[in-house]
Amino acid sequence: MGICCSKAKAPAGDLDDGEQGFPWMHDDLFHHHLWTSAAVSMHTKQGWKGANQDAMTVSQDFAGHKGHIFCGVFDGHGPLGRQVARRVRDTLPLKLSSALKPKTEEEDPSTHTSKLTTEEDHSSNTDLNSCDKSDSTSFSDDTTDEKLLLSTWKNIFMKAFDQVDEELRQHSGIDCICSGTTAVTVVRQGDHLIIANLGDSRAVLCTRDSKDRMIAVQLTTDLKPDLPSELARILNCKGRVFAMDDEPDVPRMWLPDQDAPGLAMARAFGDFCLKNHGLICTPEVYYRKLSEKDEFLVLATDGIWDVLSNKEVVKIVSSASDPSKAARQLIDRAVRSWRRKYPTSMVDDCAVVCLFLNRPASRPDEKAPQAVSSFTGSFRKVVSGGRGVEASEEGTTVWRALEGVARANSVMRLPRIGRVLSWRRRSSNSLMDEDDDDRD
Repeated sequence: MGICCSKAKAPAGDLDDGEQGFPWMHDDLFHHHLWTSAAVSMHTKQGWKGANQDAMTVSQDFAGHKGHIFCGVFDGHGPLGRQVARRVRDTLPLKLSSALKPKTEEEDPSTHTSKLTTEEDHSSNTDLNSCDKSDSTSFSDDTTDEKLLLSTWKNIFMKAFDQVDEELRQHSGIDCICSGTTAVTVVRQGDHLIIANLGDSRAVLCTRDSKDRMIAVQLTTDLKPDLPSELARILNCKGRVFAMDDEPDVPRMWLPDQDAPGLAMARAFGDFCLKNHGLICTPEVYYRKLSEKDEFLVLATDGIWDVLSNKEVVKIVSSASDPSKAARQLIDRAVRSWRRKYPTSMVDDCAVVCLFLNRPASRPDEKAPQAVSSFTGSFRKVVSGGRGVEASEEGTTVWRALEGVARANSVMRLPRIGRVLSWRRRSSNSLMDEDDDDRD
């Protein structure tokens, strides 16, 4: 598999695999630079079901803060799931970044004293160093600073996710009525880790116990429709949740009066036919104060978690002979597990980002290739060779990857078109009524 590194100004969401104008780079060169610059390994592999619908992104010096990093993995589904995943991949980091006010002075990431400021509330400055609970996987209410940090980050993520979802609803080129995507994202700021999850992708941390043994800690919850809190909301909105006879272990979300679309998650971007019936785009936000015992973080779509346990994933990544290729080795193992465990099923698509936490972002003896000092890229089909890559205007290094398979089993069937058009009219009328109320 090769890598396409597109220019920062390119409208990546509208590009097809066959389009020209991309500087191609050799796979090993790309991964070497990604590893030496950001201590990240990322990989994705197409499954056997159809078009690619997985996407992922890594952004270094996120929001203008030196040493900060943003990672995200997105799992599209439905007829236009690929386009939805690409769109969210491209727009969500921008929404989050614009909500953060970067420091004007030079920042030393080793001090971990960066301030977090929202555009709307400059009084909400929070010293990220104030959150000091090392074994927490969620925000703590023990201190005022932690409550403020919780409130600030939740507001940032919730607003950004809502804005992206609303832009999808209004996008004339992508019909998101029965198409959508999951999202599991992480922002690392020094020794602070903030995770936002939407859907059934997952974030798992590798850390060490008191006996120095590596253990897996799941940082997110798979937001399936049968979770008690999710189920209660869906039923309260007249949606239905049940599993089909031929897959009793897969609960799905259905319209009130149709056995469609059968969505296998309770939260997602898009899928607007279900937004009035309990599906939401509100992420769950988690926090962890990193310690020297924390080794790496794995973000992955359910193509990995459906066949490998958290413990197996941690073991595979930690035992990789070359950490820069750990994500590829993990996906290769997942593909073999699919063939062994489900020989009559088609292999699912997989996307993985491994963020290594204790390795310095760069070392003096590891010079990154100058041709890829700053770029935006997407995984494409195999093409060798390479050319220079232009830096983005913001000077932020961004790596993106997109290659996978249509998740035909995330959405079972499409609702009847008449009901869909009725939903469009109700949604439009509702928005008009809200505008009238605001004017009054």
